[in-house]
Amino acid sequence: MSKIKVSFSFLLTLMLVAMFSIVASAAGSNPVATPPGDPANVKAGLVSDDTAKDNSYNTVDKSNANKTGSGVGGQTAIFDQVIKSDDMVKADGSHGTQRTHGSYMNNTNSCASCHQTHTGASKNLLFKDGEYATCTACHDGTLGFYNVFTGSDSAGTFGGTHDGNMSVHLANGTVELKAAPGGNNNGTDNWTAEFTCASCHAPHGSYSDRLLHTDPNGMGNLTADKGGKRLENVPVVTDITSKVAGGDYTYKDATGADVTINYVLYRSTIGATVPAAYSAKGLTTGDTVLQLMKWNGTAYVNDTDPWLHGYDFDEAHVKHYWTAFKDGTGKEVFDTDQLKKGEILGNGFAGVPAVKTALVATVNSLVSGNVARGYVVKLDVSAPDANNVTTTTASSLWASKLADGSNNPGYKSNRGVAMSGFCAACHTDYLAKSGTETGTFDHAYRHTTTSDSYTCVRCHYAHGTDVTIMRDARGKKVADIVGDSNYFSTVTDPTARETLAKDYMIDKNPSSALKRYTNMAVCWGCHTSSHSEGTRNTDTFQYNPTADEDNDRNGIEFDY
Repeated sequence: MSKIKVSFSFLLTLMLVAMFSIVASAAGSNPVATPPGDPANVKAGLVSDDTAKDNSYNTVDKSNANKTGSGVGGQTAIFDQVIKSDDMVKADGSHGTQRTHGSYMNNTNSCASCHQTHTGASKNLLFKDGEYATCTACHDGTLGFYNVFTGSDSAGTFGGTHDGNMSVHLANGTVELKAAPGGNNNGTDNWTAEFTCASCHAPHGSYSDRLLHTDPNGMGNLTADKGGKRLENVPVVTDITSKVAGGDYTYKDATGADVTINYVLYRSTIGATVPAAYSAKGLTTGDTVLQLMKWNGTAYVNDTDPWLHGYDFDEAHVKHYWTAFKDGTGKEVFDTDQLKKGEILGNGFAGVPAVKTALVATVNSLVSGNVARGYVVKLDVSAPDANNVTTTTASSLWASKLADGSNNPGYKSNRGVAMSGFCAACHTDYLAKSGTETGTFDHAYRHTTTSDSYTCVRCHYAHGTDVTIMRDARGKKVADIVGDSNYFSTVTDPTARETLAKDYMIDKNPSSALKRYTNMAVCWGCHTSSHSEGTRNTDTFQYNPTADEDNDRNGIEFDY
């Protein structure tokens, strides 16, 4: 794909129409290829230029120090003209580019790829008019980076087609987070923030793959009764040989039941054997460590969620850190902004070198602490190609086995659960287990989403969808069906076959649900029989590799 087609306001109109009108009109057997009033080439996503959205002194250089905007919006691939930090001297003495999103070197020039110090077009000194326009200046396919406007098997597409089923996450800032289904639609504070690319992705780096945000919707600093991950008044202890009184933390789980987990902050001095997580951060024997730990029923184990380092001001304009620790008087004396004093942070712990005697004394005085915890989502991501672009195998989040029955090398236990937890930062009530009426903001019976097998992205795309990338119960897309002689076997003309394939894939229940599968194929792909006491579909239960569009053979393939 390429660029935003006309003005930003028109893009908004297009996306809204696509979500609510086009989908409905395309739901029949004769989809509307081009809605009334749609200028030519919009469905192809092409843009001649977007100079109206640039804060420029001229229309050539776009005034960005790294000239990231130069040529953006055209249809010419200009990857070699994009200066992330071109020809910079790296640590090993070689020359090359540096990362745009995080892992910045001490001589970095990457900042200028997105920001203008004195002439930004929008807040945060972004060189484009808003986060959506800034992100899509590169991620629209013109610059060789990951293209969010083309269909992918991992996130879907923001581009869409007018062949049907088009729906997208409106990440252009036109809706607030409270618009999320299953969220707090009457919310305040975090829920009133605009939903943009940065709501899900952290442009300056992340603990997660695909730069997924460490603190989506601010949930890392909200307590569990509000859907978040913050722990309050966790006791600091020096003995974890048995369960510690006072560390119980009770909250409602996804089924609505009360769950109690005992958390402690374990203070210790590193002995002769230095754990790998500590040595990786430069800690060694004799250094002091404060480690968050949780009781698993028989022993304490490390909690590795990264600690968040933000802060807020109270009415007296006193700064309070999200993660901070108190002495016996209740005063906050140690926080996560003390790197300048010698603190070393890792996943779920803070360490202080023994030579920082004053800081060690402060840590030894701690009695309790509050801990805001971040989200971590890991995916099965390929190695970067020549343009530093990677691909993601989404099915590895839920498929432990491949179609041939062998183990899926990309599958890691609980990654799918972590993905659902990330989605539930906004779609809070949808993190549930079947069989119980649940919900923080809206009570209802819900499909299970709390296991790897039923993670959110098994049924939904993250960016958006359209008829060309949706699947039937066998996991077949339009392109697969066109090339499969078992479908429409009497039709040989490729154009006619494509038309039939798209009509076959049209969702008769169009919505903005970002569905990965058409109609109720998402159900039939897994629920290939009724309950055991009912009639079983014994003649169609087994997967049939030669199924066509008219029979009931099913079974989703995990080859994508």
